[in-house]
Amino acid sequence: MSEPFVVITTHRVRPGQLEEFKALSRQYMEFVAANEPRTGARFASLDTAETEASLVQIHPDSASADQHMQVAGELIGQGLALTETVGIEVYGEPGPVARRGMEANAAEGVPLSIKSRRLGTFVNRPAINGTPA
Repeated sequence: MSEPFVVITTHRVRPGQLEEFKALSRQYMEFVAANEPRTGARFASLDTAETEASLVQIHPDSASADQHMQVAGELIGQGLALTETVGIEVYGEPGPVARRGMEANAAEGVPLSIKSRRLGTFVNRPAINGTPA
């Protein structure tokens, strides 16, 4: 059985780009919801100063994350043009597409943490969706 694959990225929004970033974030979420049925969940949040955003992706496996990188690549690139990546956390073993992107970020000095040795997994899908089991 494949294990869930989780990626958390944190980005500093470039000065003067906040409103464009917010609009792009809405477009991105709508695109992922419509075009990536295997994505388990996606959360995007801003800090209270609205200068830093974190995105949490939960995939059923690393192949889904690789597919996401390919399908949403154009929108990801647009988002990266509005931000500076300040950190990447990975839970699970990345596939080849995601790994290339992560390694490229790390080569540019972005802190990268990959935790690929799973200690355990529990997913309460009804609770994630806001409904009791």
